[in-house]
Amino acid sequence: MDDKTKFHDARALLFDPVRNNMLVTRAALFEIGFRDIETVQTFEEFATHISKGDYDLVIAEGYNAGGDVARLTQRMRTGDVGVNPFVVTITTSWDHNSSTIRSLVNAGVDDLLLRPFSTNALRERINASVNGRKSFVVTGDYVGPDRRNDKNGRNGSADLFHPPNTLKASMEGDFEAMQMAKEDIGHQRQKMTRERIRALVMRIVVSIQIKLDDPEVGADIKLEEIDALARELRRQLRERGQADAIELASATIEMTTAALVPEGQSRQNLNLIKQLALGAFAAYAEGDGIERKEGEIGQTVAAMRNKLQERALQDWRAELACVK
Repeated sequence: MDDKTKFHDARALLFDPVRNNMLVTRAALFEIGFRDIETVQTFEEFATHISKGDYDLVIAEGYNAGGDVARLTQRMRTGDVGVNPFVVTITTSWDHNSSTIRSLVNAGVDDLLLRPFSTNALRERINASVNGRKSFVVTGDYVGPDRRNDKNGRNGSADLFHPPNTLKASMEGDFEAMQMAKEDIGHQRQKMTRERIRALVMRIVVSIQIKLDDPEVGADIKLEEIDALARELRRQLRERGQADAIELASATIEMTTAALVPEGQSRQNLNLIKQLALGAFAAYAEGDGIERKEGEIGQTVAAMRNKLQERALQDWRAELACVK
């Protein structure tokens, strides 16, 4: 297939609040070979299109966007909004600030292009998403390309999977591959949801276990964070309509709320939080446990404890340097 025609059948959504910049990017997409290009200039329109439209490629400007592009992308990836959580997504940005870049990358985008950029640079990123797309990883709060080599602290036990890639199927003009990709979206969404719920429970269990095993190290784990995890767990389960699991998650929240004050932080209460969370997952997963392999909880506890100890050591060294 000619390079100029291979993307003719692909559906692209382009969001940029600045008209001139939007026209430049649209021209670049046209030069690359795209013909079906929807353009929007307000964040509200972008959010609506993401929620209702079915696209093969999304390109969005993250700077002065009139809304939180990173948050919307994250919600799309986790399946909370939109038709296809796995659509190829490239974010652009005039803002080169490291915190801005980090927030966009951590939202689960396939790639990030800092402006200004050339048509060739955009073409290279799109081709990379077709021919060499990274495998995805799922944790409690992240769905997207596996970047654990970048030491972002993702759970090393999380399974990788190849996301359905309708852009690749569209580019190849393979109708059967396109149908298979669309069918795979539903299957992968179910697996993704299960993994997110498993990861939430794992984080609750591991956090509580560290507080039980080593209260000094566990002091860095805030009970407010565990309470927030429990509430997210119940929210996820409510969306799936799992009555028994929801009831157990609600009971977990009662205990995490009680633990926000010292009187509720007994070993018995902390143990109960852990058991209720495990029970909520078992009810959701029809009796399955959260461990994929024997000893996974213990290994994760040890890894997290080491990180917390290293962080405490770094903080101590920083304080010592200030005294000197």
